Amino acid sequence: MAKHIDSLTKGLKISDLINEDGITFEIGEQFDDVDDEEFAFSPHVQFSNEEMLNMLNMNDFEDDDNNETGTVSLCGTSFSKLKMKMTSLTTDEKVMKFVKQKGVGDVVPSNAQVTVHYIGYFEYRDEPFDSTYSCGKPKSLRLGQGHIIPGLELGILSMHKHEISMFLIHPDLAFKSIGCPPRIPPNEEVVFVVHLMDYVDDGCALTYSELSTDEKQLFAHAVEPITHMLVTAKDYFSKFNYKRAIREYRRAIDCLETIKLKDAEEERKMNELLSRAYTNLGLCYNKENLPLKACIVLKQVPIPTAKSYYHFGKALIAIGEYEDALKKLIKARSLEQNDEAIRKAIQIANTKQYEYKQISKRMYENCFKTKDKQKKVTEFRKAVRDLCETLLSSEDVVRQALSEGITKEEYEIVREEAAVLGLNVVTSTRNGKDTVYLQKNRE
Repeated sequence: MAKHIDSLTKGLKISDLINEDGITFEIGEQFDDVDDEEFAFSPHVQFSNEEMLNMLNMNDFEDDDNNETGTVSLCGTSFSKLKMKMTSLTTDEKVMKFVKQKGVGDVVPSNAQVTVHYIGYFEYRDEPFDSTYSCGKPKSLRLGQGHIIPGLELGILSMHKHEISMFLIHPDLAFKSIGCPPRIPPNEEVVFVVHLMDYVDDGCALTYSELSTDEKQLFAHAVEPITHMLVTAKDYFSKFNYKRAIREYRRAIDCLETIKLKDAEEERKMNELLSRAYTNLGLCYNKENLPLKACIVLKQVPIPTAKSYYHFGKALIAIGEYEDALKKLIKARSLEQNDEAIRKAIQIANTKQYEYKQISKRMYENCFKTKDKQKKVTEFRKAVRDLCETLLSSEDVVRQALSEGITKEEYEIVREEAAVLGLNVVTSTRNGKDTVYLQKNRE
């Protein structure tokens, strides 16, 4: 039977890799998704030029004249061979299309704002003449404004969200007889490979900054631009760019909180959007190892879910608030009773709480207020050192509270032991009460 490994955070052993029955393992956690959309493919995969072309050249364009390779490469191939596998979008076959990856939802409406990745090729050329992948980010375009060649716009208007397609475009609907020398020769057919990542419909495609102050406060006008901000944030998250994702989620929240609602239905929809934004913002803060900020925003989720409770619990574990963490995680489990990620988090919270109570008990028993001070000093120092080492060895916790009422002399021992192990000692005031914490340095 294949050996199962729960986590790759501690690496693999050679014995695991050479196991005759193989190994299986899990990657990530269920609640790391930034919203509830599910597709059979990743809607925000980032490809390089070469990776995109390799994907397109897998099996779809068989070369009947060359059995040695078995496939046709887009680079250096005849466009006539590509055309044989394509369907026409126009009656005169001036825009031909081949779908590599199907999309979802409705086709792109006219005058939409689209977010696309694309590569443009001329026949028999080894390098693209234009590519968004070379600059590492997709391009946002407003259709119907003459910003792209007519054939490419016709092609995009035939696409669905998350679709990847190839378009072969006649010169009449491309760069015509003029071209754009020296980069674009005259009378050239072109092929564009397009990944439609997202679109925003019609007049709502206006960016939020283009709306008037009054329009920004109307839910009907602002909802689509704000939804687009959330989609953009999710795209950044999928590329592990958590800082940019945080910026977009904060921007969406700021916009939502300025809206004037006219009825209960608009309030319901806004709370759904706010819940989505706050939950995913908390997730991003957890990813950036900022659990205090995660707690602040997750506390503001209007409609809590298993996902928001789970990430709230993880943030509370990270700041050593184990009792509160367990309360949140138990709520998450009540909504998703069979979720393995929640079960593991509850187990971690229970274990950390037990460890902390045991060490705190030793510190209290050896505080300097009791008799036999010298022995107590030694035992107290050992307990503090154990607390420091436990915090450092934990991947789930970034700070840990100390027992209440420590003396100035005990505090100095805490500072000494923390300094030796590279920890900080910080004081936080809450509701007029000071709490001393051991805290890891941020890398």
